[in-house]
Amino acid sequence: VTLADSSVAAMDGAPIISFSAENREKAGVKAGDEVEVELRLDTAPREVSLPPDFAAALEAEEQAARTWAGLSYSNRRWHVESIEGAKTDETRQWRLAKSVEALRAGRPR
Repeated sequence: VTLADSSVAAMDGAPIISFSAENREKAGVKAGDEVEVELRLDTAPREVSLPPDFAAALEAEEQAARTWAGLSYSNRRWHVESIEGAKTDETRQWRLAKSVEALRAGRPR
């Protein structure tokens, strides 16, 4: 099981790695199970593919594009997943406009 997008945290002073329900199911474990894991550093660049409509909107908005260029992978992914997760075209367009508006204002979200 790949733990991409998992997080390392502390609980009661001990380090823990969170597993999503999807990853737990794939690994055949349940919440609260103790497991032994091998961690390997992933040095590959983390890229977010822009949907064509979002790419065009950023191209048209210089300030939004500058803000986008400075965003972390997580914030970039948040915008793209929000837009691509829309169930209707109307919702997609609204989310796309809200993302561009936030980025134009220099906000990460």
